Amino acid sequence: MTDPRSSTPNDPAGESPEHSGGEQFAARPGQHESPDPQSPDTGAGHGHGRHEMAGTAGYPQFEGPGAAQYGSEPVEPPPPVAPTPHAAGPPQQPQYQPTYGPPGTGPAGPPPGMMQPEPGTAPPQPGMAQSYPGAMPPPPSIMPTPPGGPQPTYGYQVAGDAPRSLDVGNALSYGWEKFRANPLPWLGATAVGVLIYLAFVIVVRFVNPTSMLPVLLIFLAVMVGIWLLQAALVRGALYETDGNKPVFGSYFHFINAGNVLLTALLAFVLTGIGFALCVLPGLIAGFLCMFALHYVVDQDLGPLAAIKASATLVVTNIAPVLLLGLAVMVLTFVGAILCGLGLFIAAPVATIAVTYAYRTLTGGIVA
Repeated sequence: MTDPRSSTPNDPAGESPEHSGGEQFAARPGQHESPDPQSPDTGAGHGHGRHEMAGTAGYPQFEGPGAAQYGSEPVEPPPPVAPTPHAAGPPQQPQYQPTYGPPGTGPAGPPPGMMQPEPGTAPPQPGMAQSYPGAMPPPPSIMPTPPGGPQPTYGYQVAGDAPRSLDVGNALSYGWEKFRANPLPWLGATAVGVLIYLAFVIVVRFVNPTSMLPVLLIFLAVMVGIWLLQAALVRGALYETDGNKPVFGSYFHFINAGNVLLTALLAFVLTGIGFALCVLPGLIAGFLCMFALHYVVDQDLGPLAAIKASATLVVTNIAPVLLLGLAVMVLTFVGAILCGLGLFIAAPVATIAVTYAYRTLTGGIVA
């Protein structure tokens, strides 16, 4: 056997560590020795192939199940772990177990948001809402607000009580207050009527019709524009009674323009026939059709049903409706004699007042 304390080839002086005074390089007893004294391989520098050391001083495991593999040595697989049997019954709710620090340290209870049921209570069933002491209630669902803020709703809305009696003074003052609180959209919608009139004048002047057919076509086109404008003003007045201030585009938010035109045409024909027979029947026909467009725009009734409902409402409340009709005629006449500029105020106030009467007499919402 070669003496491990012999001089090394790289030692220029040829001295061993003992002769050179380097005791720190001296080998300790048993450092390079095999733990098995009967091992045939006892040469210097051989020892055991993995240089393990006896004892439990924190060295890695080199033998047994799960030991690291070196070279082509076979590795013994770890023994299988048998699954832990669970007790029969419904699945239990996982309990909070702290996983930090030694026992007795850390917070006294579960962190916020992991509330456990009180002792002695049954575990919650799957799919059931859980309510624990101190738990925050779920936030209420909030509907997304559409762009531009809440939009007015369409359709007839019942106030929940019986139809009320009509006061003409309240109707006119209501129309004035609503117009005064939101004048610009009403002035803009009324200005559309002025544009229709100017378009009629321009067409008649440039076309200069000489036969009956062109005059009839131009007149019919103007009447269609006026009827649609009347429905638009009714739509805006219905918004006002609902408690919503309409913008300019809100006046034209009605989808039953066909029924509007047919109803207006039928009422116009009945009124024309009445005026042809005598002036009084024409006035009566127009008076009975006073709320026809309201029923079409607000409740989407057909032409015949709307005219019938309007006539029934007028006859049932003949006195207040007749007084309101006379007041509207006077207001419109006063607005017309002021060079027509007074109609920018008279038309909106009259439309809102009539709509107020319609909602009041039918038991609808009046905000």
